[in-house]
Amino acid sequence: MIKEYQSVYVVASSSISALGKQQDLLNDNKTKIELANIPTGEHQALYYPIKDNVLNKSYEVMMSLLAEQIDKLLSQAELTKSQQQKVMLFIGSTSLDISCIKPDDTKEIWLSQTDKIGKALVEYFSLNALHFTFNTACTAGANALLYATNFIKQGKIDHAIVIGFEFFNQLSLNGFDSLDLITKNSVKPFSTTRDGLILGEGIGAILLSNEPPINQVKSPTEQPAEHGYLEILGGYSSCDDHSLTITEEEGTHIVEVIEKSLHNAGVKQAQIDLIKVHGTASIKSDLAEYNALSKLFTTMPKALALKSLIGHTLGACGVIELALFDHFSHHQYLPNIPYQQKTDLLVPFIDSSHQLTQSNIMLFNHFGFGGNNAALIIKKWEST
Repeated sequence: MIKEYQSVYVVASSSISALGKQQDLLNDNKTKIELANIPTGEHQALYYPIKDNVLNKSYEVMMSLLAEQIDKLLSQAELTKSQQQKVMLFIGSTSLDISCIKPDDTKEIWLSQTDKIGKALVEYFSLNALHFTFNTACTAGANALLYATNFIKQGKIDHAIVIGFEFFNQLSLNGFDSLDLITKNSVKPFSTTRDGLILGEGIGAILLSNEPPINQVKSPTEQPAEHGYLEILGGYSSCDDHSLTITEEEGTHIVEVIEKSLHNAGVKQAQIDLIKVHGTASIKSDLAEYNALSKLFTTMPKALALKSLIGHTLGACGVIELALFDHFSHHQYLPNIPYQQKTDLLVPFIDSSHQLTQSNIMLFNHFGFGGNNAALIIKKWEST
């Protein structure tokens, strides 16, 4: 007997900057904000990045920001108390609570438990006792989404909350700087003149359900899914052993991951009409992704790159970028990214909100340190 899998929908999403200033992206999306170390006016940022370490988060502040996002999701979905107790929490982050740890030469070596944050949030909101934390470098949030999707598809749970977060810490900054990956100019994914990335920070939150949002989400400020909603069809994640810091440049392993993602989602590559590229803007990472996409697609679909807006939010990018895409899709809005209007680009980028909203089945790429690569297949439904 062939098992019938449940569908998985994005029923609510939210994202905030690491400063904790809630952004109304619809009303504030034309605000010009200078990215750290990036020339003013070069980018149209949606997040306020922290430019130094004076705003390192205390554990209490960090937890309050995370709780704020979960509370926002739960307030949109009118779940009963019984339903909320069955909601499973999935967390994706690279640095977790490293930003809260202060060096102290007088103390012995101490390590924080990986599941500490998830356990505290589960207890506070009385969620399902079983929860998961993913710490797979830049794919942590994507893997959290993938595993949450699989739990719902297999009928183990009806709802899942997926949180991706990253806060400033000197360790991450020093690590990327030591690898000479930080741009000296500006963040330009897939440009032939790209020279590196900038680290971003923030929180993304997604509520997944086996029911579409038109039946669940009620917002006091807007009609839910006014211009459609998203379904996660499937995906795949795997590791290669090429390098501790980059995936294999020919893109062979990335091709394998994308092909298995398509197979798991029941989608043919010809059906993909938009690619949300990982696009860190580092030389070798973009090259590996480009080589893989060139092997897969005879005609390259249009691409969307978000890291020139928010920086590379490491383990949080899978959730933050899906939350942003959900927002753009609902409000039929495409941010202006000036460099993408030039001709020195390896892949074609969408240049209008119409192209964004007309996309039907999309590939979301995420590739990380240690060769961990993940891809998700997303379908956009129109409201009925």
